[in-house]
Formats: sequence, C-alpha cells, structure tokens
Amino acid sequence: MPYKICTYCGKASYSAAESPSVKWLCPYCDKDISHVEGLTSLPQKEDSEGHEQ
Repeated sequence: MPYKICTYCGKASYSAAESPSVKWLCPYCDKDISHVEGLTSLPQKEDSEGHEQ
C-alpha cells in the first residue's frame, strides 16, 4: 500500500492507490503532500545496537 511521510507534520499518510492526477492531502494536518515521493513499505526499525528487528 503506497504511503507518504508528510513533510509538514511528519506522520505517515496511506492510500489505496497513487495517481498523479489526484491531490494527496495529509489526513492529520490537511496539507497538500502530492509533491512528496511515495513509498511502498515502512522503514525497518533498528534496535539500540543498529540491528534490524
């Protein structure tokens, strides 16, 4: 599922599909984040020693 990290509030916004013709608004702060690069998977969390969990 595509998602973007809002450059205004830093929260993840998910969508069922990504289309360049649709304005993508952050559901938390209502800012337009259409210009933000879309991602398809969440970054891996690391433990205190830098290992992926």
